[in-house]
Amino acid sequence: MAEIIWGINPVLEFLRAQPARIKEIYIQKKELKGRVYQIVEKARKNDIPVKIKKEISPSGLPPEAKTQGVVAIIKEFDYVSLEDILEKVKKSQELGLIVAVDGLQDPQNLGSLIRSAVAAGAHGLIIPERRAAGITGTVVKASAGAIFHLLVHQAKNLGQTLEKLKERNFWIAGLDTRAQSTIYQLDLKLNLVWVIGSEEKGLRLSIKEKCDFLASIPMRGPIDSLNAAVAGAIALFETQRQRYHS
Repeated sequence: MAEIIWGINPVLEFLRAQPARIKEIYIQKKELKGRVYQIVEKARKNDIPVKIKKEISPSGLPPEAKTQGVVAIIKEFDYVSLEDILEKVKKSQELGLIVAVDGLQDPQNLGSLIRSAVAAGAHGLIIPERRAAGITGTVVKASAGAIFHLLVHQAKNLGQTLEKLKERNFWIAGLDTRAQSTIYQLDLKLNLVWVIGSEEKGLRLSIKEKCDFLASIPMRGPIDSLNAAVAGAIALFETQRQRYHS
C-alpha cells in the first residue's frame, strides 16, 4: 500500500534519507525553481520518476493539504523492530533516549513531537498499534521531514514493550500533570524512556503502573497543562541539559 507525503521540506528530507522508498514525485509546473529544482535533480539521480503537471491532486491527497507544489508517492512507512532501536543505542555509545506515546491521536501533535525528538537526539520512537496516530502524510508534514531521521517501532502492546525495555536496563519515566516530583528534580542521566500520554486523558493507569517514576512540568500561570508535543519537548531537552550541559 502506498502513502502520500507533501511539502518541499518533507519530500526533500525523504529524498536525502530514503530515496529507494519513493515511487514517483509530482511537481506543479509553476513551482519548478529553488529547492523544488533540487528535488527534481535528486530524484533524477536516483531514477525516480518525476511528473510535472499544471495541477497536482493524486488520489489520497487530503483536500486541506498545503502541498507547496510538491507531492511524493511512497511505499508504506517502514516500522522497525525494538531490537533495531536498541542496536542504534548500542552503536551510539551514549545513554539511551527513547520516546513512547500512549494514545496520542493528533497527527499534528505527533509530528511536532517527532521533530523535537530528533532535535534532542532521541534514538527511537515507540507508538501503539491501536488507538493512536500512525505515521501518515500529515505526521510527515508536521515533522517537516524529521521523521526520516528517527527509527519508529509500532508496538502491539505498549505495556509489554516497556517491560522489555526495563529488562534491557532502561528506566521508564511518565509525564503526569499530577505527579509530585518535577522533571527538574529527577536524575535523568540514565538509559531512559519518556512516555507521553494523550492530549485529553494523559497516561492510562495501566501504563502509569509500568513507569519507574512519574514527573510533572511545574506551571506558574493560569494554564494547568501543555499539549503533548510541547510537554514532551521540554522533558527531552531537560534530559539533554542534564546529560551534556550540567
